[in-house]
Amino acid sequence: MQFVFFYLSIAAILIVLGIVSIYKPLDFRCFVIAITTTACSLVYETILGEYYGLYYYINEKDSIIYIVLSGILLYPALNVIYVLFLPKEIKKAFVYTVFWMATMIIFEYVSLLTKTIVFTGWKPMPWSLITYIGTYLWVYTLYKFMERKKYFQESY
Repeated sequence: MQFVFFYLSIAAILIVLGIVSIYKPLDFRCFVIAITTTACSLVYETILGEYYGLYYYINEKDSIIYIVLSGILLYPALNVIYVLFLPKEIKKAFVYTVFWMATMIIFEYVSLLTKTIVFTGWKPMPWSLITYIGTYLWVYTLYKFMERKKYFQESY
């Protein structure tokens, strides 16, 4: 079940990103978000999952493979979708971000149920919540910074 959930999650998110990008073209800011997300998630997941052993993906022996796949394919796509629909108004952006964090907590819970992720020392409360707050705070801040700089807004 964990393999099915893992690969279907990645496929579904990439399909959604592909469809969304037809209607909301990706610009340079999206690529910056994707690249920084990849770097941050690979460092974060490797340190916490592999080095400290707080959790693993699917099985302990091959966990690093799934961490890398998630860091390259899943998390960047999720954050790009997040910024593509990010409201301009701060109050709406706050509500939107809270919705995304709640969705990620549900996704994490389903990952636990399917044994795609196994916690060996990680505590969802408060650590997952703190992680999502930190993640969406830096993604929002970086995106808004780039929005103010006109040279980041070319479409491709």
